[in-house]
Amino acid sequence: MADTIEYHNPLGKSDYLSIQHLERYKFSVSRLKPGQRLLDIACGAGYGTALLLKHGCKAVGADYDEQAVADAQTRYKYGNFVRADVLDIPFKDESFDVVVSFETIEHVHDGNSFLSEVYRVLKPGGTFLCSTPNLRYTAHPPYHVKEYCPEEFYGLVEQRFSQVERYGQYFKPLDRASDLYHRHFHAFFVSLLEKTNIKKTSKCILRPAVRKGIENPACQSPGDLMIGQAFQENGNSYYRVRPFINTKRLRIMVVAAKKGTD
Repeated sequence: MADTIEYHNPLGKSDYLSIQHLERYKFSVSRLKPGQRLLDIACGAGYGTALLLKHGCKAVGADYDEQAVADAQTRYKYGNFVRADVLDIPFKDESFDVVVSFETIEHVHDGNSFLSEVYRVLKPGGTFLCSTPNLRYTAHPPYHVKEYCPEEFYGLVEQRFSQVERYGQYFKPLDRASDLYHRHFHAFFVSLLEKTNIKKTSKCILRPAVRKGIENPACQSPGDLMIGQAFQENGNSYYRVRPFINTKRLRIMVVAAKKGTD
């Protein structure tokens, strides 16, 4: 199982980390064909599985947290969400054409065992899409039990899979400044504001940026509307998944790998 649980739902948010979340799933969509049987393992809030379903994949979203699975099934009633341990995936060998797992491997102590399970449930010639943060540019949260440097992560996947393509997502200097501010100073300033009873200002600082102009017709939920919007947005090209260049400003490491046919 994933040793600790973290969920982030980027729909409607405009911070760069949320944009990167969505861009990883848009990258996967660009490589997949409608009709493929797909497992989104450690799907969390389920928005990524919903994106893949909208693309036409026969997607199953799986997560260890029962409440997350229940919430995702309620939010996306057309989906198929199940409870699953990433180290003991409850599907038969060679069940899927594709396995997607973004920001999961850093939550388990034994990355090799996780990759072994993914390999087992993939069909020969199947595709594995995976990502994890670069050890150098994370805040080292307690729910990251095993973080990776680039060569360690890429190398681990390459030991198990064939035809591994290296990709990455990069950040801007201003993003890094914002990260450092939130890591070292944000709590102090919020505490100061609360002590001076400036509660409204404090709430504004804490509140994530949300895009405006999203309507909510009775026939669609806000989540469904944002799923559609996520496909249409093309204004954040800097944060797209792109071929690996070097480790400078590399925040997220991404791989597209194939299971051998032998």
